[in-house]
Amino acid sequence: MAKKQFNDLGLGTKVARLVNKNGSFNVKRKGQPFTFVNLYQNLIKMTWFEFLALTLSILLIINLLFASLYFFIGAAQMNGLQTGKPVNDFLNCLFFSFQTFTTVGYGHLSPDGNFMSFVAAFEAMTGLMVFAIITGLLYGRFAKPSAKILYSKNLIVAPYQDGLSYQFRITNKRKSVIMDIHARILVSFSGEGRTRTYSPLELERASVVLFPLNWTIVHPVTKDSPLFGKSKEELAKLDAEFIIVIKGYDDTFSQDVNSIHSYRHDEIIWGARFDIMYESDDDGYTVLHVDKLSDYSQYP
Repeated sequence: MAKKQFNDLGLGTKVARLVNKNGSFNVKRKGQPFTFVNLYQNLIKMTWFEFLALTLSILLIINLLFASLYFFIGAAQMNGLQTGKPVNDFLNCLFFSFQTFTTVGYGHLSPDGNFMSFVAAFEAMTGLMVFAIITGLLYGRFAKPSAKILYSKNLIVAPYQDGLSYQFRITNKRKSVIMDIHARILVSFSGEGRTRTYSPLELERASVVLFPLNWTIVHPVTKDSPLFGKSKEELAKLDAEFIIVIKGYDDTFSQDVNSIHSYRHDEIIWGARFDIMYESDDDGYTVLHVDKLSDYSQYP
């Protein structure tokens, strides 16, 4: 049977690592026109730390701008702003800006004059729109379907029947139920001129109906395997990388979720077996030790 091989899988043929450790593709886009669709996607996909830092920075900048505007309009058009000290006056303008922006007023400061009232009204409308956008983004981030699949730290080469196999383990980080889960693996080799080829790997079991514990995904090395006869040194010379795609139905989101991961040749442990990571307790429950997902033992 001829081995399937592809010269390009949509990732290009002249790259270093194909898939980053966080599951994103190692691709930089340049020359792409700015669109609000891309802005929305970036705001949804960025980390929570980045999102919160950006949100707080935007809120602070907006309120500093309005506070500066109130300050330069002057104390004559704001009731309660008559300390005579510029620093205190600016701080009071900043506090007034936050109160107006959030539509929460305490009565100590209030606009007195048409221009000041117009600026305050405009800021109040701006605050309503900004918080509506932030609320929508927060909902989108929470509601976005995602798979929290944990992968073993290493891919291992373990004995399998009369030969060898490449294995890795996965488990669900969440307590949600993932059903009808499928796995696909592609191995990428670097050829001459830094071009790469991609070959699918046949799995012992490509899918499972239920996924309550862990799943050890196994590729038996047969004569038809692109890994047949490949040594550790040869994989390093070929700059081998294993690309994994996991897809399953998550009952929490009521739709399919997917996860992408990869192992490079220097992340392979040769001559090892995964340790058992679950046991039964005295009450009859099966206890899954998630912290043992990457544990393995060397064999002679």
